Amino acid sequence: MVIQENVERSRSPRFIPHAILGVMTLLALVAVAFGIKGFNHGPDKSGDNVPKLSVGPKSFVGNGPFGVGVTTLHLPASQGGNAVELWYPVKPDEAHGTPAVYDVKSEVPQAVADIFPKTVHVTYTEGGFRGVPVADGRFPVVVFSHGFAGFKTQSAHLTSHLASWGFVVAAPDHPNRDLRAQLGMIFGQTPSTKPYLDVHDLQHTISMLGQLNAGDHSIFKGHLDMNRVGAMGHSAGGAATEALSAVDPRVKAWIGLAGATVGAFGQTTSGPGSMLPKVPSMIMAATDDGVVHYKAMLRSYGRLKTPKRFVALGNSGHLVFSDICRLGDGKGGLVGVGRSAGLPIPANLAKLGSDGCNGLADSPKTYLPVQVVWPAIDQAVVAQFRFALGFDDSQAGLENLAKAFSVVSLNLSRN
Repeated sequence: MVIQENVERSRSPRFIPHAILGVMTLLALVAVAFGIKGFNHGPDKSGDNVPKLSVGPKSFVGNGPFGVGVTTLHLPASQGGNAVELWYPVKPDEAHGTPAVYDVKSEVPQAVADIFPKTVHVTYTEGGFRGVPVADGRFPVVVFSHGFAGFKTQSAHLTSHLASWGFVVAAPDHPNRDLRAQLGMIFGQTPSTKPYLDVHDLQHTISMLGQLNAGDHSIFKGHLDMNRVGAMGHSAGGAATEALSAVDPRVKAWIGLAGATVGAFGQTTSGPGSMLPKVPSMIMAATDDGVVHYKAMLRSYGRLKTPKRFVALGNSGHLVFSDICRLGDGKGGLVGVGRSAGLPIPANLAKLGSDGCNGLADSPKTYLPVQVVWPAIDQAVVAQFRFALGFDDSQAGLENLAKAFSVVSLNLSRN
């Protein structure tokens, strides 16, 4: 049995046969002619190839004008050697070839992978292609931090969507709290508990990107605008990126997806986890989140410095910001797949890996399908980074979200 999710193929023009790419490219050019007024220019006037639009509350629901490339790099061994997944903009007519697909079996300890039958693969498309060149121009950078017991590609639907709108997104693995580390505890393995290792992973990732931008033998040479860096994370990754944004001046904007530090879980009395970002910030939260409670996210929003924004998603759970609920044909997500394979899943990880997913007998309620909520997330995330990093003069892409999307139950902002 092969369990393969290709939801992105049905929602993305990037997954189309090569023979019709010419037609789609022509259509894309027509769309550009009618919808894109020109290209924004960075502070140094060198020109950033990010489309400038007349922005509205649904401008970024669909894929952007770029195809998407995907590559896997590694931090230097001296910095842990963590794998880092990158999504980046590609010319539409060059977005074809080998689709990037991740298999969750590669993200677990070998002892766990051996439990699965060899014919079972828990795969999901990453929304782009491997081995394709970077589009012309320079692009802003976003670092993404996965959640506790997550993995670097866990939110490929969102990271690839950002890339289609002209962002380079880099997501490192956090070996101290990723899926491999947490499942390894079943077999007696103990991950490091040294504080802020994930923050250091993100800082090393930004530094690596700066080196790639300057390197003579890098496909990213000259393509990264290291003066426009954003940070985004899910759950524990939201806490890590808030701390990162508070201490690293290279970060100019922050988004927490069901995760933050100050005012919520993980807050400390000293160090980065006790500090607040001084950059534009946004928190997105699910009203029915059983892992990181909605009220905690409201408290975190209340503590943030201005400018700040809070977007609430109704009838949704913790994993709405990831692909995890879509694994295994939507039948309980990763937890459902693991149980069907006979994997012993601890109760705490079962909750963490299923909150917001439908299809489990012990699920406390029925949630909106995550793919129904994703357009609102796509819109808010792209609009926030574009405005905060200086590509849009107006916040119109962040206003009236509750009217534009029935799933948005609250949209607060303070400037």
